[in-house]
Amino acid sequence: MRVATLLALARPFTLIAPVVGAGCGALTAAGALGVSVPWGRVALALGSACAATGASNAWNQAFDADIDRVNKPFRPIPAGACTVRAAMRVGDVLALLALALGALVSVGFLACVAAGVLGTWAYSAPPLRTKRLTWGALLTIAIPRGLLVPVAGWAVVGDPLVLEPWALGAVMGLFVFGAAATKDFADVAGDRAHGCRTLPVAWGERRAALFIAPFLWVPFVLYPVLAASGLLSVATPRMATLSLLLSAFGLYTAFLLLKDPASLASERNHPAWRNMYLLLQGAHVGVMLAYGS
Repeated sequence: MRVATLLALARPFTLIAPVVGAGCGALTAAGALGVSVPWGRVALALGSACAATGASNAWNQAFDADIDRVNKPFRPIPAGACTVRAAMRVGDVLALLALALGALVSVGFLACVAAGVLGTWAYSAPPLRTKRLTWGALLTIAIPRGLLVPVAGWAVVGDPLVLEPWALGAVMGLFVFGAAATKDFADVAGDRAHGCRTLPVAWGERRAALFIAPFLWVPFVLYPVLAASGLLSVATPRMATLSLLLSAFGLYTAFLLLKDPASLASERNHPAWRNMYLLLQGAHVGVMLAYGS
């Protein structure tokens, strides 16, 4: 298989989010616990996160081959550069690599990676294939891509069975639960034809956008609340400042989304979609800075 095809299956751009999330989570834990950063374990964790995300992408393309022939004919399988079986093998190898690297980091980190791999498999693969279900799809994206990312990062350095990383993860999980639906607007034709009741398929573009909008800013309001309640070991004013910045940008993103939700279906790089990714990375980096400064 050509390198270009492997890269198209793994989709390198999508690897940025787990790398930033896991890396920032580890540095956040080091700041909270007052310990040195174990850079060797951090490197292994980032490699594991990349492999797990690549596996998810390859599996998704294998199971969505018919949908992609409608929505994304340029992808390797519908374009004839790769077979479904080959894409499955790539996903399997990357998943095993993710688990192997995760086992070298810590038991807690391995558990997060395993849960994430199982979640992304359930999203794409029969018999569960939660991609078909409006709320099941959002939930099985929000858990591995939102909730578990700060927890996994924390597990690189410390004990993940404490409340703090789960509190941070809950904010990210809520954000991803709503924001992830923005990716479905451009895929309505193929999803509807193959029985996937994503939010824009089930509700239409306008109602789906109205549902998504609060998730782009409300979760970040929780940061100072969690800090003030003692669940976060960081000064409340720092989290209040971070909350203000993220919420303001989230409100702006929500405005762009509601202004013209139909354009999400026609623009591959709609500003709301780009801003959602920036919010995701900004939250991870902002929390790290709040704990480390």
